[in-house]
Order: sequence, then C-alpha cells, then structure tokens
Amino acid sequence: MIKNFLRDAMIYTLPTVLSRGIAIFLLPIYTRIASPEELGALDLFLVFGNIVTLTVALEISQSIARYIPEITDGKLRVAYSSTGLYFTFLMYSLFFVVAFTFYIELNHLITGRAEYAQFFQLALVYIALHGLFYYFQNQLRFEGNSVGYAILTLFYAATNLASAFIFGIVYDLGLTAILYSMIVSLLFSSLLGFFLLRKSFGFVFKPGLLKQLLSFSIPLVPASVLVFVSLYVDRYMINVLLDLESVGQYGVAVRLASAASLVMIGFQMAITPLIYKHYNEPDTPQSLAVIFKYFVIFASLFFLVYSLAVEELLFLMTTPEFYSVANVIPLLVLAFLFSNMYVFMPGIGIHKKTHLFFLISLFAAVINVVLNYLLIPVLGIMGAALATTIGYFMAFLSYVFFSQKLYFVPHKWLPFPLLFIATASLVYGYFTYFNTLDYLQTLFVRLFFLLIFVVLLFKLKLITSSELLNIKNAVLKVWVSWLKRIR
Repeated sequence: MIKNFLRDAMIYTLPTVLSRGIAIFLLPIYTRIASPEELGALDLFLVFGNIVTLTVALEISQSIARYIPEITDGKLRVAYSSTGLYFTFLMYSLFFVVAFTFYIELNHLITGRAEYAQFFQLALVYIALHGLFYYFQNQLRFEGNSVGYAILTLFYAATNLASAFIFGIVYDLGLTAILYSMIVSLLFSSLLGFFLLRKSFGFVFKPGLLKQLLSFSIPLVPASVLVFVSLYVDRYMINVLLDLESVGQYGVAVRLASAASLVMIGFQMAITPLIYKHYNEPDTPQSLAVIFKYFVIFASLFFLVYSLAVEELLFLMTTPEFYSVANVIPLLVLAFLFSNMYVFMPGIGIHKKTHLFFLISLFAAVINVVLNYLLIPVLGIMGAALATTIGYFMAFLSYVFFSQKLYFVPHKWLPFPLLFIATASLVYGYFTYFNTLDYLQTLFVRLFFLLIFVVLLFKLKLITSSELLNIKNAVLKVWVSWLKRIR
C-alpha cells in the first residue's frame, strides 16, 4: 500500500498544486487589478459558490467516490458514472435558471452592495461550470486515472493563469477580468474532462442506481454545509462586524495560507482511494500509521518554514495594503492543515456511518460561529483566524475519537502534540520577539529555529537515519518507474 501511495502521491502532487495553488499564483495579478473591497466581494461570491457545490448536486460525487473503486464490472461502472453525471448536469441547470432569475436579490443578500450585481451574474456562470468540472475531476481521481487527472488539472491551471493575465493585465478589466478568466478556464477544462472520460460515460440513466447513490450522499449534505459554515463563516461575519475591505484583506491571507492545503494534496489525493480498496488487508492499519506520521512531520516543517517566510511572500505577492495580515497567516495555515487531516481517520467512511460526519461538523460549526462572534469585535481578522483554527482542531480530535473506535490504527500519539506545541512556540516566539530585527539577524534566527526542529524530530524518535535513507530510496524508485511509464 505504501508503494502505491508514493506512486500516486507523486503523480497527483504537481498538477494539483498548480490547480489549487492557482489562487496563490494569481495573487500578484488580483491585488494589482482589484481593490481590497472588490476582492472582498469576489470572496463572498466564491463562498456562495462553494455552498452551491456542496448542496445542489446533493454530494453525489462522494457516492461515486465510495462505490467506483470497488466495482470491477465495466458496464456497471459506466452506469454509475453516467447516472451521476446526468443528475449533476440537471441539478446545476436548474440552479442556474433560478439563481439568474433572482440575481439582484441574491447579490444584495451576499454582498449588501447593488453595484456588484452585474459581477454576480458572471459569478453564477462560473459556479455552474465549476459543478461539472468538479464532477469530472473526482471521476478521474476515483477511477485511479492519475495521469488523466494530472493532464486536466495542469490544463485548468494554465488556462486560468493565461486568461487572467490577458483580461487583467493586457485589457485591464479589473474584477471583470478575474471572473472572465475563471469562466473561460472552467469551460475549456470541463470539455477536456469530458473527453478524457468519454469511455466512462454512456447513454445510461438508472433510477435504481441513483437512489442507491443518493442514499449514501444525502446524509453528507448537512455535514458538508456545516463544514462550509466552519470554513467560510469567518468572511461573512467579518463583513457584518467589520467591513467589506477587511473581507478582502482576510481573503488575501486565506489565499496565501491555502498553500497549506497544497501540503495535503499528495497525501489526500492518493490515500482515500487506496484505503477504500485495501482496508480489509491486515497490514493496512500499520501502513496508514506510517503515512500519517510522515505527514505530521512534513506538515509541521511546512508550517514552520512558511510562517517564518510569510512577510517576504506578502512583499512579493501583494501590495502594501495587505502587508498587515502577516501575523494572521500562520493561524490560517494551521486551520487548513486541521481541516484536511480527517482523511487519515477513515473509520467513519469505511463503515458508512455518515451521521457522524454531520455530528462532528455541527460541533465544529457551533464552536466556529460562537468564537467568531466573540473574537472578531475584539481582535479583528485575527479573531476570525483564531476561531477558525480552534474549530477545525476540535473537529479533527472528534474524527480521531470516532475513527479509532470503528477502524483502529496503531498510531503512537505522544510525539505528535509535543512536536506541534514546540513548532507553534517557535512561530509565536519569532513574531513576538525576532521579526523586527534586521534581515541578517532574522535569517540567523530562522536557521537556528529550523535546526531546533530537526533536533526535535530525532529526540522525539519521529524519524531515524535509516528511515530517511529508506524514504529516499523509495521515492527515487517510484520516480524512475513513473518516468518510464511516461516515456
């Protein structure tokens, strides 16, 4: 399982980093062609789009993800995939017609500003296209077509970046340029996704299969909505309790912090299909424990390095209007990490206890909303970041509790919180005492902190010299094998 994990993780990582990381790569363009207020409106449009993605198609792609890996009959796979696709297309078509009819009212509800209504019309086109693209992406992933997934995501990233440059820099269309680029990239990427999956679909629609798919996915919808609340309520409450400009600044911080989700990509994309395929094998729990340990090490290192370099990133990627969010980004990095770590706790999904997803999401959402309400008036956008991080941390602990009861994995837990506390203390100490020093002094402090981190890994026995050598050899072997496949 570990060998397959390394192979798929390496194939998924680069294209998905470019796809999901496009929000970061586009920041130099976005912050130069749109004001903080306009970016705040864009963020609220995207918040609305995300809740549509979670609800309109009733999370049917999650059912496809659960059933497809176990099906060996080709005709049955086509029937499942086609039924899901037609249902998705129908639901997004209905959504678009209704939302476009009431776009003025919806825009007022979302932004509270009438001048953004015309932009919201374009946002609705983007949201509908994103629903189809999301389905094609998931289909490729859970069919195990990692090369096709790589092609599609690389194409999406390239077209998005190119069209944003053309509409934004060449034609100077401002916020309109951002929305045009999103629409163009999704339109062509969806067509490419359909082409890559042309053998996976047919003129088949089976109501019985649809009923089966929806029986699994519908209970996930309330949980997904609550996840959405946890992830996006901060921006809504910032708009209510502060202003739209603060939403824009916070949105830039979120985009930069989303680099943390890129750390998850190789792990996340590869691990879930492998778990569902191999969970009955006796060595799978131990393999999962090893993979999780390496993830914790990698994620902690990323959190430390990225936090220490965040001021330079803001200088390179944004304008002076956004420099003040530097101390907010490390907290949001943690929030992104905690929000995605549930993939290593598969017991709930394996046993199809979907009601637990709802309960955990409800618990996290309540914590998040209450803390946002209490902390934003006192701490501003820092309060929103702190509330979001605490909410996701509590959700992760809940996933650990239930998953271990349903599908026990022999984790060695004690070193993990010790490493987390030590790494967070280094970041806090840097921002409190050292980031005002001159560049050479701060560089020395950063290198010293990295040395402390490495020493901690060995002292906590999270890694050994022989493990490092084995990892290097395994990665090289997989890399050579992948290059041979491409040739």
